[in-house]
Amino acid sequence: MSGDSVPNQDHLDRDGVAQQVSAAAAREGLGAHRAAYPSIAQAQRQHVKRVQIAAAVLAVLVVLCLATGYVPLAFVVGLPLLICLYAIMTYSSAANRNEGSRLDLFEHGLTSAHRGGVRVVRYADTSVLQNIVRHTQYGQTTRITYAYTVTDTTGAQVVLRAGYAQPHEWGPAIQQAVTEAQLPQAVAQLNAGRRLEFGPLWLTPTEIGSGNKSMPWPQVEDVEVKDGYVRIRVAGRWSALSMTAVSRIPNFFVFRALADHLRRGPASRG
Repeated sequence: MSGDSVPNQDHLDRDGVAQQVSAAAAREGLGAHRAAYPSIAQAQRQHVKRVQIAAAVLAVLVVLCLATGYVPLAFVVGLPLLICLYAIMTYSSAANRNEGSRLDLFEHGLTSAHRGGVRVVRYADTSVLQNIVRHTQYGQTTRITYAYTVTDTTGAQVVLRAGYAQPHEWGPAIQQAVTEAQLPQAVAQLNAGRRLEFGPLWLTPTEIGSGNKSMPWPQVEDVEVKDGYVRIRVAGRWSALSMTAVSRIPNFFVFRALADHLRRGPASRG
């Protein structure tokens, strides 16, 4: 991903945040800059303005209904007015919370600037928990929410949400970068006979398990994700080992790559 795709650069440089980010990245040795994503505060404020217009129209209609004696109709119009007022408060609060934030991706890590502070994450030693929820109504997707929980250089967790623009782009980019940084070492550990833990699931060169239950790799036919859960097929049936949500598996992409690698043959082949 190229830094040429940086959106809305004027907003990214506001309040000297860019200088703080550059200093933090240089101090932690994150390497070349790849991309930057501003907060969506401006878009949220624009949405608030549109809802305010709708609320004003509805308020006028409520007053007219009351003035002309159509009290029941006033209650009917008043319900969407209340919904608009709630939306105004919600989006205004979110815009204030996201103001001045930015997410920067670098060669060896990322920075998250929020409320005057800059958190630094290195791909080689972080842990990533991914929680993507597709909200549907009548079978149609209405919205998708994103949350990536990463561990920064101090060992503290940082939650990256859709308050940054284009989460469908930066989320997979972070997962790919973490996988590229950590997969070689994970394969080497397996080749040395180590057991690797991924939340409730674990892998060894010979087995995949959860708790005290396990299955030998020659019996595992497939490892897939369906409806946000990992499923493991053994002898044509889905194993009870697989009832684990992706959101509970740290560095899921690393886990998936290792599982596919081990399912196809001994770790020593890699």
